[in-house]
Amino acid sequence: MRVTRREFLGTAAAAAVPLRWREARLPSADEMFSQPVLLDLGQHCSLGESLAGYAAALGAGVLRSDATSVPRSKTLIVPAAVRIPPAALDAIATCLDDGGRVILESGAGFTNETDFAAHRAVLRERFDVHVERRVDLWSNAIGSAIPYIDFTWPMRTKVRDFSRVVPIASGSGKVIAGVRGRSVAIRQCNGRGTLVVLGSPIGPSLWTGDAEAKRWLMASVGA
Repeated sequence: MRVTRREFLGTAAAAAVPLRWREARLPSADEMFSQPVLLDLGQHCSLGESLAGYAAALGAGVLRSDATSVPRSKTLIVPAAVRIPPAALDAIATCLDDGGRVILESGAGFTNETDFAAHRAVLRERFDVHVERRVDLWSNAIGSAIPYIDFTWPMRTKVRDFSRVVPIASGSGKVIAGVRGRSVAIRQCNGRGTLVVLGSPIGPSLWTGDAEAKRWLMASVGA
C-alpha cells in the first residue's frame, strides 16, 4: 500500500503528540493567561501534523486544551480547524473580548464538501471572514518551482506552502499574506482583540522544522 508524504507525517505526528506534553505542576492564573493556548479540536482538526507542529515549535511555553475546558489566555491558537464546535467558538470569543489574539488556521483545504460548507458558514456568520474554494498550488506549479507564502505581518518572510490553500477575504481585515495573487491570510480587529485567519496551514511546516515558519509564529505570538 502506497502512503503519501502527508499521510506519513500525519500518522507520525499523531503518535508523537502525546509525548510532547508531560504532567507538571498546575500554573497560576497569571502564568496561564500569559502562555499561549493550543486548542485541540480532535476530530474537527483536519491535519494532525499541524497540531503537532505548533506544539513542537512552542514547546513548554504552550498550554494544550480541548474545547470543553479552555483556560483564558492572551493568545489562542486553533490549528487546522474545520468544524468549530460551539464551546470552541465561545473560547475564541472570550479571548477576543479579553483583548487577546486568536490565530485561527483553516483546515478547509483538507476536508470534504459538507464540512467545508459548515466551516465556510461559521467563519462568514461569526467573523465576517470569507473562505473560497481550495487551490492546489503544487499541481499548478511551473516546472520545479516551489510555492511560498509571502507574509507581510508581523514580519516579512516567505514560508514554504504545505500543498493546498483556501483564499481568505474580509471586509474589515487587512491582508497579511498572499501567494500568486491570492490573499491567504488576514488580520482584523474583533472588539478589543485581534483575529488572525490563515488559509495556508503553517503547522505542518513547523512540524518539519521550517525555520521561517517558526520565526513567523514566534513573532505573531509576541507581537
